[in-house]
Amino acid sequence: MRSRKLLCLVGGMLAVGLLCVDAVEAQNRRRARARGRPVRKPGEVITRPDRGERWPDRIEVGQPAPEFTLPLLAKSSEGGAAGDSDGEKAETVSLKELRAERPVVLIFGSITCPPFRGQLEAVDDVYEEFGDRAEFLFVYIREAHPDSVLSVVDGTGDESLVKIPQAADSSERTSAAATCQRTVKLKMPIAVDSEDNAVGKAYAGWPNRMVVVGTDGNVIFASAGSPRGTNAAELRDWLTENLAVPGS
Repeated sequence: MRSRKLLCLVGGMLAVGLLCVDAVEAQNRRRARARGRPVRKPGEVITRPDRGERWPDRIEVGQPAPEFTLPLLAKSSEGGAAGDSDGEKAETVSLKELRAERPVVLIFGSITCPPFRGQLEAVDDVYEEFGDRAEFLFVYIREAHPDSVLSVVDGTGDESLVKIPQAADSSERTSAAATCQRTVKLKMPIAVDSEDNAVGKAYAGWPNRMVVVGTDGNVIFASAGSPRGTNAAELRDWLTENLAVPGS
């Protein structure tokens, strides 16, 4: 009888312990979301930021936005990059074409930037909310924290820990962009910056940033290029205030 009571007591203590662990983990998740950071998963490692390149910020509201043409990433649940599944040439997108009829929201960043990754799902929600009033384009640039180990989804839909290097060529950057697309389940269009970082440099987009370009080709909104340069709530507020509802 005494041993049975002891077992019940031990079992109860273990159950309480597990509940406490769950409560702490839930609290950590809430705090991470409140800070705009993704929940750190077991085994993930975030390296120091790569500050190897300095990109001067020449973006000013009211001034012409740098024009560009970049390859688009294919929208695929398998994460294949544009043109790589059927041997076809990658589809491209140009700012000039995008801004022909509606303003363009440009989002610059990479999967290894924790504050940016923490905002991506919410930014994708803004895309779905305002996609009838503006064009959206996520421009995947050089990694903020290369060689970070992240829990990501591969082409088969399985999740595993993967080291994300600083891309040595366009193929590696396209692969990282596809990994980001799959892992975060992004719906907004994604373009991949060239290996010489031409567009990222032109917009001073590292480590992440938001820029809105008007139909006249001028910058009409720009956040700072910083670890917290992407903020879904700020973007939603600006779009709500400045873009009219169609038909109104």
